Amino acid sequence: MSRPPVRCTGRRRPRGFSLIMVVLLLLVVTVLGIGAAQLSLVNERSVRNDRDNEIALQAAEAALIDAELDILGPNASPAARLCLFNNKDVASFVEGCGSGANLGLCAPSTPGNTPAWMKADLSPKSAISVAYGTFTGQKYVVGKGVTSAALPRYIVEVMRNNGGWQGNRLENASAGNATNIFRVTAIGFGVDVDTQVVLQTNLYKPAVSAGCP
Repeated sequence: MSRPPVRCTGRRRPRGFSLIMVVLLLLVVTVLGIGAAQLSLVNERSVRNDRDNEIALQAAEAALIDAELDILGPNASPAARLCLFNNKDVASFVEGCGSGANLGLCAPSTPGNTPAWMKADLSPKSAISVAYGTFTGQKYVVGKGVTSAALPRYIVEVMRNNGGWQGNRLENASAGNATNIFRVTAIGFGVDVDTQVVLQTNLYKPAVSAGCP
């Protein structure tokens, strides 16, 4: 006796389709994961750069304050050179920014030429700029943890005070009472020495320091 033929009532789903779906899902998850990781790295790098710039800015501001003590005082350091900053006698300021006790003192550039601060070496190993505390005895922590990689530095340029430092008053180029002001250019470094901030200020010293000739 023969058996009746068996009929299939259901359809088989192709297995290849499921595999493709799984692969696509894995690909989507992988792309999302890579994107999230890259975004996290970008945010971390941005935060690190902001921190580094802030550290460099604080260092540059510290250098300006150190230069102010160097020029105006008070400065009780044995290396103090307050007498070199005279608003009439500027013989200590030389081309190339000097050395020794005259370190960092830059003569003015002639009109039309590049200013001294734009061509001066302000790198951490500069031989013509003044490292923080050189003439004031002040201390600045560097190279430890989240601190500057190198000491902040500065140079001082002497410039003719054409305004007399008083409103509505100009001085003739040949005036016998002409005075000078001092332009300080300071640089600060971040945790990465390649992160640098440069600041400038002008200082006016109306009279010589006490004890100076």
